[in-house]
Amino acid sequence: MGLDLLEFTLAVEESFALFLPEADAVTLTTPRKVIDYLEHRLAPATSSQCLDQMAFYQVRRAGMQVLGKPRAAFTPQARWDELLDTKHQRRQWQLLGQGTRLPKWPRFTLWGSLPGYVRTVGETARHLATTCPSAVKGQVPTWTRAEITQVITRLMDRELGVKDFDLDDRFVQDLGLS
Repeated sequence: MGLDLLEFTLAVEESFALFLPEADAVTLTTPRKVIDYLEHRLAPATSSQCLDQMAFYQVRRAGMQVLGKPRAAFTPQARWDELLDTKHQRRQWQLLGQGTRLPKWPRFTLWGSLPGYVRTVGETARHLATTCPSAVKGQVPTWTRAEITQVITRLMDRELGVKDFDLDDRFVQDLGLS
């Protein structure tokens, strides 16, 4: 297994809060096989939930508590540079992360700014819904196939840079990953 696929496997493990034995991981040669595998390993749900929405509510709740701003200030389009106090931006950001209780809260860049992929409240919620959806769902998460597919599709884009693919494309032979 090459570095690309190893990093993807680690991201899948983190996102779904499970361990993928190497003997299983090497058999997961297409996105569909990954989705099928996860569908059989994870507790099933009877209906889908919007992971972005669930993450948004957690971010908004933390934002209201930490920043003392009204609920209406936290929309998916609301920009963090307008919500955070310029003088205390780094500390407020850390407190927001602690307030959400989600493990993959983004860190500031080396240059002291927010990463470009979380400039808005909605982008932050989407990042969290992608990188730690099990934590967003709560203590005993249940999953529909649609939710699993959404997370895998986003991880393919985020971790591998692959946006356009068929679920039956092979990682190595068709997508050129190593």
